[in-house]
Amino acid sequence: MAGQRPVFDRWGRDSRLYDRYTSSAVDRLSSSEELREARTEWERFFVNSHGDVFDGIDADDPREDLFVDALYYDFVVDRIVRFAERRFGFRVVNREATDNTDALSFDFRSLHEAVVGAGDAERTADDLLETVDLADAGSEFLRGLYESVVSREIRLRLGEYYTPRGVAELAVGELDVGDYESETFLDPGCGSGVFLTACIDAKRRALEDDLAPETLVDVVTDTVYGIDLNPVAVKSAKLGYLLALLPVLESGDVDRLELPVFLTDSLGLTRDDEIRFDGGPLDLTVDHLVGNPPWITWGNLSESVRDAWREQYVERLDLLPHRGVEARLGHANDDVSVPFVWACVHRYLDEGGDASFVLKRGITKGPAGRLLRTQRVDSRPIAVRHVHDFNGLRPFGDDVSVRSAVYTLRADREPEFPIAVDSWTRAGGEPSFSTAESMRESLAREETGLLPVEAADPTSSWIREDAENRALGECEHDIRHGVKDDAKDVYSLDRGRLDELEHDHVYPYLRSKHVVKYGLFGHDLHLVPIGKAHEDNESELKSACPDTYEYLESNRGALEDRSSSWLEQGTFYNVFGLGEYTWSDYKVVWCRLGFKPHFAVVSTVDDEDLGEKTVVPGDHFMFVSTDDEYEAHFLCGLLNSAVYQKSIEGIASGGKSGLSKTVIGELELPEYRETEESRRLAELSKEAHEIVPRYTDVSKRRYNERTVEELEVVQAEIDELVEGMLSEGSLFPASGRRTLTSY
Repeated sequence: MAGQRPVFDRWGRDSRLYDRYTSSAVDRLSSSEELREARTEWERFFVNSHGDVFDGIDADDPREDLFVDALYYDFVVDRIVRFAERRFGFRVVNREATDNTDALSFDFRSLHEAVVGAGDAERTADDLLETVDLADAGSEFLRGLYESVVSREIRLRLGEYYTPRGVAELAVGELDVGDYESETFLDPGCGSGVFLTACIDAKRRALEDDLAPETLVDVVTDTVYGIDLNPVAVKSAKLGYLLALLPVLESGDVDRLELPVFLTDSLGLTRDDEIRFDGGPLDLTVDHLVGNPPWITWGNLSESVRDAWREQYVERLDLLPHRGVEARLGHANDDVSVPFVWACVHRYLDEGGDASFVLKRGITKGPAGRLLRTQRVDSRPIAVRHVHDFNGLRPFGDDVSVRSAVYTLRADREPEFPIAVDSWTRAGGEPSFSTAESMRESLAREETGLLPVEAADPTSSWIREDAENRALGECEHDIRHGVKDDAKDVYSLDRGRLDELEHDHVYPYLRSKHVVKYGLFGHDLHLVPIGKAHEDNESELKSACPDTYEYLESNRGALEDRSSSWLEQGTFYNVFGLGEYTWSDYKVVWCRLGFKPHFAVVSTVDDEDLGEKTVVPGDHFMFVSTDDEYEAHFLCGLLNSAVYQKSIEGIASGGKSGLSKTVIGELELPEYRETEESRRLAELSKEAHEIVPRYTDVSKRRYNERTVEELEVVQAEIDELVEGMLSEGSLFPASGRRTLTSY
């Protein structure tokens, strides 16, 4: 690649050739009717297909800029194809992106002639290409060329994330291919063609020793297909396809070549062109689907495209498996990658076929991924068979923060758990994604599996089966018991009695009915007459709060009759489970009775009669106290995560002690260390605590029956983050960091 860099420097956006071509194109647009008509048609096609991706771009005329860049890129690729034809003695009969379909009425070749003619520019391209070994150029050459011309902003707005060759090879390698000669492959959103070239290389390796070069070329072009809705991508994919075939073309006698990459809408949403190939219409029912579908958000699609989704696929394929989103295709502006895969499976995949797609790793959790977790396309079972999980790695580059995974699906097979997972992490050095082999050499990998959090509901969030064990460990925090007084009738107050007492020692008090995940469902009022267990404050109480003392004195008999030996010390109104920890700024609380692992952070509440006062956990509660808000929310995020909840279920199930100190003490609850991940986890917990109060306007039973979609979105990110922290060892102190096995 380093040796090819000067080529991109002389062809890219900073090159003299780029300046000369684009300047001429802008000038000609003002005088050439052919160019203006082509631009109008291209712009209409682009907006109908992709929505207004131009909106918000900082340029005088972004539509013109993108059209001119598309012209220039097509010009460069066309010159490379012509050079290859002359060098190797064949002719590509469908070099234009617009060949084989009726998606656009014009061809780019005539536009190039209108801009600069052929002579000097073609000779310049030939001179540059003399320095490039096209037969060994490969996908990195294409990536460098594409990124040197098409701006990053436009690529990301189109949902185009260049897939590293190694990731594409892993995806193709997971397909269950029985006969490489006859079985067919389709990338329905092929971009610049990296998955197509990986399929071609797999066929070459399997067949080149048994087939003549001419036959092998026919086999490949009859069985490996690509579709894209971007003319620039189609032209780029055709070049990639051609480069992948050059080693065979060099050794064979092929004089005519038709490349099966087609410009149309693979889902038939904005257009449904007939695809013509090898003299007739092409039936694209295939054995294998591969690719990296567009990661475009539902909100960024044009309204006409959203309507087409609703009309053609939403009801037919049941693309709304979670409630409350009937007007949209996803939640919180989800992207359309999984619906795209589902529609492609429905439209193209033959019975018993399989598919490998790059998707977000977070779809194993939360509402955005429930469609995939149904593992059904309408009534057709689609089993997730294998996942390559890249955890916190960034195969798309450091400037693309979205976490990704390769999902392999098998059609017409009932789902089974656990789902096999290869989990990839750093091995210490610099990771390489240039090939699957370089990934195996530079990265650590371990095998695990995915299981649903709720065994009875396969669409519930999936977690790694080994992560559950990783959540077991050492609790670095003191676990406290709530206040116990053994005299509920005396200490529990109704609001009608408040006028009879001073409010100094009356506090908001938690019972088991009051706590849900990330929030409170009200509180009771409780008298807590001392600040810590066994405190003798009788004289002070009598002086400062005479009404309160008189009330306690009137109940002396009942208080002195309490049987607990814990209450024999101190005053007659002594209570226990009370200390400085009770009055800490923040407490992570949970009910110790039963097996409902709901954890919440409490601090103060603004009571209608008492004003703002510290919340006191009651007798049925356990808690961890801290004066650090982020530490409290960090711990709450851990404890409410799917991984920890699954571990708690495993420890507590069948026991009699509920969620006791012993049960929670078996979990890995480290001291809070300020890292990007721990702070993010705390912020997510805080966000969840802000959501819950907006939905507590019903009974607790009704609340527990409802699905709070915005809370599910936050919970999904918490689950993914905690699972990653456990898997990658970042939860643990450096001295005790757990490591993964590399092989």
